[in-house]
Amino acid sequence: HSTRLLAATTLRNVLGTKNLSQILAEREAISQTMQIALDEATDPWGVKVERVEVKDVRLPVHLQRAMATEAEAAREARAKVIAAEGEQKASRALKEAADIIHQSPHALQLRYLQTLNSISAEHNSTIIFPMPISLPSLS
Repeated sequence: HSTRLLAATTLRNVLGTKNLSQILAEREAISQTMQIALDEATDPWGVKVERVEVKDVRLPVHLQRAMATEAEAAREARAKVIAAEGEQKASRALKEAADIIHQSPHALQLRYLQTLNSISAEHNSTIIFPMPISLPSLS
């Protein structure tokens, strides 16, 4: 009876240091850790623990909710990191585009016309804008 209680306590102690994904992925390592801990604790009693297997883990509902909340927070944190990396790449691309446009004095005006063309195509509309007198002399 004492060995069973010790095993349950050791299981709670070992699993309490792991998250759900670690519990599922590291069953063998958890079993070895438990075997060593149980064998050390029961050795003075003359009991030798030869094998420990974690086959099925049932978690209380409140612990399942806590682990789900932790996993959700981790997913949100990863999503924020990915979004920040995307923002960094976009800002680099915008800087490169600005550098290219800066090299040609007429590139900005052409980009402006291309943007107006895209807008009018998307919304099926006509856009009236003032055209600089110097524009026809680009060629």
